[in-house]
Amino acid sequence: MKPFSPRIPAELVLALVAFVALAGLGFLPLFAGPGYESSLASGLLLPPMVALAAALFSVRKRPEPFDSLTRGIVLGIAFAALGYVVTLLHGLRSGFCDIASGSLFYLLGPGFGCLLGGAWGAVIGEVVARKRGTKLFVFATLLALALPLASILLSLGRFYSSPIIFAFDPFFGFFSGALYDTVIDDARPRLMSYRVGSGLTLIAATLLAANLERGTGRWPRWRLRPGLLVLGIAAGVASLVVTLSGPRLGHWQTARSIENELGGRLEGERCDVVYDRTLGLDKARLFVRDCDAQVRAVEGWMGVEGGDRITAFLFRDPGQKRRLMGAATTYIAKPWRKEVYVQDAGFPHPVLGHEIAHVVAGSFSKGPFRVGGALWGLRSNPGLVEGIAVAASPDEDDDLTPLEWSRAMLDLGILPRLDRVFAFGFFAESAAKSYTVAGAFVGFLHDRFGAETVRRWYAGEAIDALTGDSLANLEASFHEHLRGLSISEHASAIAKARFDRPSIFGRRCPHEVDKLRDEAGIALASGDLVLAKSTYDELLRLDPHDVRARFSLATCHLRGGDAESAETELQRLADDESKPRLLRDRALENLADLALQSGDLAKAEDLYRTLHARTLDEDRKRTLEVKLHAIENPQGREAIVAYLVGTPARGVDPIEAASALGAWSAIETDDGLPDYLLARNFFGRGLYQEAAKRLDGALGKSLALESIRKEAWRLRMITACALEDREGVERAFRGWEEEAGQEGGARASGVRRLYARCGG
Repeated sequence: MKPFSPRIPAELVLALVAFVALAGLGFLPLFAGPGYESSLASGLLLPPMVALAAALFSVRKRPEPFDSLTRGIVLGIAFAALGYVVTLLHGLRSGFCDIASGSLFYLLGPGFGCLLGGAWGAVIGEVVARKRGTKLFVFATLLALALPLASILLSLGRFYSSPIIFAFDPFFGFFSGALYDTVIDDARPRLMSYRVGSGLTLIAATLLAANLERGTGRWPRWRLRPGLLVLGIAAGVASLVVTLSGPRLGHWQTARSIENELGGRLEGERCDVVYDRTLGLDKARLFVRDCDAQVRAVEGWMGVEGGDRITAFLFRDPGQKRRLMGAATTYIAKPWRKEVYVQDAGFPHPVLGHEIAHVVAGSFSKGPFRVGGALWGLRSNPGLVEGIAVAASPDEDDDLTPLEWSRAMLDLGILPRLDRVFAFGFFAESAAKSYTVAGAFVGFLHDRFGAETVRRWYAGEAIDALTGDSLANLEASFHEHLRGLSISEHASAIAKARFDRPSIFGRRCPHEVDKLRDEAGIALASGDLVLAKSTYDELLRLDPHDVRARFSLATCHLRGGDAESAETELQRLADDESKPRLLRDRALENLADLALQSGDLAKAEDLYRTLHARTLDEDRKRTLEVKLHAIENPQGREAIVAYLVGTPARGVDPIEAASALGAWSAIETDDGLPDYLLARNFFGRGLYQEAAKRLDGALGKSLALESIRKEAWRLRMITACALEDREGVERAFRGWEEEAGQEGGARASGVRRLYARCGG
């Protein structure tokens, strides 16, 4: 067989393949232009190709070791430049998001990765130098993939054996791990320090190569240059120090390193809680009780009992959680580790039960990851994984149940097919839509066929064998069940705003848009109106359809004393029929607030009543009722406006609002509304003892609004539960029942589930 000697240099062929692959990928909105996704894709594709190209060149030319290494690095620069040019072309085609930030991500990701790939290729060239023909190409290809693949396997090993979901890698750079966390700029400093180690590795390799020369044998021989050798060893040791300092530098973590930083640990009946000690012992103890109760509730729904202990990591805030394990606003569970990772969010925790459900479901699933799906969970079914958690622990503050929301989507014609939801098409829809529909169907299946059927489906058995019917026929029965549900005539309009939106893969510049939103919000809160306005303007340049930014611009006008411009902006939003009605209603409420602030009570009342008649959200309806009460009650108007609306220049000032409410309470001693509003203030800050006293005071007086009486009893039950007052829980629940009667729906079901968890 003839030696492997293509007419066209292998590096040119590989460069063409890389160009075509990256050019095609760039037509996806999320991968157009320099950014995190395009950098990650390039980092996975280019370094192995550079390694193969450098290895084949080394075999063909047989240069000196130093020349082979430097040629590999040059090839790495060329391939990295090629990939960057492709991203620039797509950016020119579709518009750039943040070219500076995206370019830096590219440099620190595939930029360095291609250099390391080229250096690895030089090593491969020495290993396969004696191969010929097809064997040469096969061996070179396998070895080119070997080190990048080994590096990925190392990251997967850390993902499996520790709490972290992120990864820093010598070839692809950085992987955030959380699909729905879009703001990842805080990873850049850690990636920079990681690349210090990469640079030291390249320096060490280059200086080592300078001490080698091509001999007559198979392998290079030493040509010692003591000074360069010492420097190379020093660079290698320094690179090793950077690697071993990973936890301190934030490159990787272990369960032990995270626990050491958080500093607190408590054990409950079923939960071990690792918590940030700055949260305080009282809050940690309350979380332990919440965790134990959630475990019992989820196990009851799933029909299992007395499983393994669960470890819950409770972080102080999203920033700390992202830094230590990789997810900020996204909540995470690892069923195979029997661990959940959440940040402090009050009592009862709004998503703790959902994450616990993932772990409990892992007790009857198979495979290394303990998730639902075929082939021992290796072919995961994301719809089933999330659906069982939504069904077992639904949102207790939602306006409708998952089934009712699904009925609204069915009416709108946006309900996705089940064969899409219970497959990887799950990720092609918005998270709100996919989670809701998956939870609705799993709950439907649970009610019709029982918990055992759900468990066996989750464990990998086929749904048609378990139910005696195909998924298509079950879907038809599901739709028939949905059509039998009664929902409000306004539910469809609200569902359209909530669910008819693209997934993250269909968004344009999600990282930059959400980063700008955070920056603008901070500027607005601090009073820097100039920076806030310019940042919102930049956000709208990237996404002209972002309605939230337009609302915030109206707030900027208000804070700056330009009420007329604010009103004009809000009216434009309210009149724009291309926008979902839910968003237009928000603009109308802001207009009503302006009218209330300015004393135009007739206009404010008309708008508030219009909105109240078509609002599903119980919290918003109750807020609208309190604002209407302010119009009808001159003595309480100033306090209610201070508490719910504030002033145009400052918004709501909590201290001023509390003072006004206290003064109102002192004047109208028989009205319980000011005490209720003060109680909400204490409750929101986690001061349950003070909230309970105020709620008792409010409930002992007159509460004219039925919705306020019902909510006051609900909050009183929560405070009693937090204070371990069993009698208080019972009394508050009975009070709530008297107000709610046989009321159904998501919120009422949530109250009853909470009552059961609190020992009722």
